[in-house]
Amino acid sequence: MLFRIAAPGIYAATDQAATVATLLLRIYLFRPITASRGLAVTNALSSRISQPLTSSQTYHTSTYDMSSADTIESSASSQGSKRQKVNEFQDGRKVPVYEWKSSFSDWYKHLFSSDYLDSQVEARLLSILPFFPKSDGKRNAQIIDTDIGNGNYIHELFIENTEKPDAVSKDQVRDVVLVHGYAASLGLFVENFDLISAVKGIRIHAIDLLGFGLSSRPKFPSFTNNTKDDIYQIEDWFIDSIEEWRKRRGIERFVLIGHSFGGYLSCAYALKYNQNLVSAATGVSQRMIDKLILVSPVGVERHQGSLLANSPPLSAQVSTAEFNRENAMNPEVSISQELDADQEAIVHGNGSEDNKKFVMPQKAELNGTKLVKWLWNKNALPFAVIRRAGPARSKWISRWTTHRFSHIYYSNPEHFQNIHDYFYRVFNGYGSGEYAITRVLQFGALARLPLLDRCPEKFVKMGLPTLWIYGDKDWMNEEAGLEMTQEINLLSKKQGEGKLASFSILKNAGHHLYLDNPRDFANVVFKFLNFLN
Repeated sequence: MLFRIAAPGIYAATDQAATVATLLLRIYLFRPITASRGLAVTNALSSRISQPLTSSQTYHTSTYDMSSADTIESSASSQGSKRQKVNEFQDGRKVPVYEWKSSFSDWYKHLFSSDYLDSQVEARLLSILPFFPKSDGKRNAQIIDTDIGNGNYIHELFIENTEKPDAVSKDQVRDVVLVHGYAASLGLFVENFDLISAVKGIRIHAIDLLGFGLSSRPKFPSFTNNTKDDIYQIEDWFIDSIEEWRKRRGIERFVLIGHSFGGYLSCAYALKYNQNLVSAATGVSQRMIDKLILVSPVGVERHQGSLLANSPPLSAQVSTAEFNRENAMNPEVSISQELDADQEAIVHGNGSEDNKKFVMPQKAELNGTKLVKWLWNKNALPFAVIRRAGPARSKWISRWTTHRFSHIYYSNPEHFQNIHDYFYRVFNGYGSGEYAITRVLQFGALARLPLLDRCPEKFVKMGLPTLWIYGDKDWMNEEAGLEMTQEINLLSKKQGEGKLASFSILKNAGHHLYLDNPRDFANVVFKFLNFLN
């Protein structure tokens, strides 16, 4: 057993299991990138970026103009200084402690109390919004479970601003679909709903992916991952359900916003389903996805294990030499950063710079990485451990929530507890969509089908505007996002079109930039979408 009922021995009995669960959570939840990976990517890209980012630039919701990137070729003269990568997790501050007593209490309440059903826990989390459950006179919100067939459904928070749009923006696309990342759910956007829904006439559809959150959790098929078609089949398991949901909800044109793994799936969805639809109201043929926003997406970069390494894209997009060089890379990843986050320092810009610089993994961490890599290749997942942890569940989950939401822990304890309870329910749900991650991504959060080799040419053919946005303390590989915008814009320019892709780095924000700096995140999104604020 993973725990003992005898009180005197429970702490010692759970320590070893907690260490294993924590080790797994660190890599599976959000898969951070270390110095070794960041430096490898930076060195490889330094010969490709015509205007390298420097440490002297200001990163405050600034969108970089990629229109001057005429070529992306190897050049010895382009070895400019790079922005000092900042680690959002290692600042040395003491993290809040979630007591064992609270963990036992949570276990009992969630198991036996009728006040801790999924719907009630979610409602308490969303109650911080001024328009939920009751309207504020301008905005209405409701929970919708849409049947998508075969006994499955997509869980959605639908928010509608009922104000009449201004005359100059009345023809703007008003439906915005939000897609969360791996092991997450729509509740992670709770700090964004109030700001984004302030746009007159906007309709927000925040969904839980099939197999995640409070959507249905069917048994995940035993897919293999040896070929391109294998990976497409896994992606289809998610994106086909999104398309069925869209059709049943009657959404014709929309803006798609995806974070992390949700960003990866949003790209896959656009590649398969974006098309020109004839509007029932106007009879005009228009692109279904109006604009695509990728928020710190995973799976962008090329690498040694890519299944597309022998299928180079257009030479106009990237030279053969650079394509081969990037596909020879073998990045490494840390297992500690997401769990070690100090959100208080991130959102306020505090903490010693010495503590926030990347450091090479220590020997013990590298040994842990070998273990987790072995587990990854065996499709072993941390949530199976958590579900069997009994009264220790909440304590183990708190190792993530107290770090990720430490700024809320101190400023609003009641809201923090609602957040913690919500993720207790989400993380303890039946195992389903979580089993896709080790099949779509190889160890190190590297896509078996990198987006760099799939998106640029097709996005240009679609004429699809995209925004690639990262936090200034983001451990995800923003260099690959910058490269993506360059390759898209290079192709677009060579076809006589204007700039299609934009790139932005948000100040005081990590991987969950929408959560760390919601106001500036909303401003960047509004600017890209041409919404009047």
